[in-house]
Amino acid sequence: MTVISTLITRHCTVHSTDSLISEIKDGNYCPMEWEKSKIIPVVRFRGAMSYWGLAKCDKFRWSTYEWLSKQVQDSNCFTSAEELAYNISDKLNLALSTMRFSKPEHYGIGIHFTAYERIDDYQIPELFLISNFADTNYTLLRGEGVGVSRETFHVISEYPPLAEHRDKPYRLAVHNFLNDKDGMFIYNNGDPILFNPLSNAIHQCFNTLYQRKQLKNDTKIATHMALARRPIEMISKAQADFCLEGKQLVGGKPHDLAITPNGSYESTTGDKP
Repeated sequence: MTVISTLITRHCTVHSTDSLISEIKDGNYCPMEWEKSKIIPVVRFRGAMSYWGLAKCDKFRWSTYEWLSKQVQDSNCFTSAEELAYNISDKLNLALSTMRFSKPEHYGIGIHFTAYERIDDYQIPELFLISNFADTNYTLLRGEGVGVSRETFHVISEYPPLAEHRDKPYRLAVHNFLNDKDGMFIYNNGDPILFNPLSNAIHQCFNTLYQRKQLKNDTKIATHMALARRPIEMISKAQADFCLEGKQLVGGKPHDLAITPNGSYESTTGDKP
């Protein structure tokens, strides 16, 4: 299991992940990878993808990173980020149908795909959630397989995610939330019970400093990357310090990647395209 954090503000979108990939042997988690990134830039749509859940299976010659990278390489034939998201969903369902795992949850996978969509003269960010998980406990899967949902307007309105949220009034509402209200979207997935308390505490500290006007470099991209990355670093260190041998699920090198509305990429961990 991975933890991933995606942050969206008026200044940029940021993806951050750990890098630990494990396989289960005799009830223990055995590390397979500690360094490699789980973030794939999607330059065509000023975006990126990060993932949790199924990451690698040598038995089926499967690597989620390599598979997503191939989809991104072929993305020039798509006219929109949404079209690419649905194509990935369809192809992922087909790929998973060829695999055989002992437990249903081993098929579980989730992808954060952020992109900017041009509406009028604005570049407005969206997060497409591509996943077959049915809940945030990650023990149940959706009966209909991998699906796609738009998440930004859903968060600010508390309406369920709908395909119509692609339309101009909904996208402008997201733009206004980010720019007029100085709002922020935060999406955490992977291990919410352990991860969210740390993440929420850091974000509350950030917001308090911001409200008190005591926050340094609040418009800097590096600040936003640190805000997304810091909870990943903390939960990785906590699991390394406190988990029994064979039980650590999060760790390794943390990664970050930020994308601005004008399509510039920045990273402190070598993840720029």
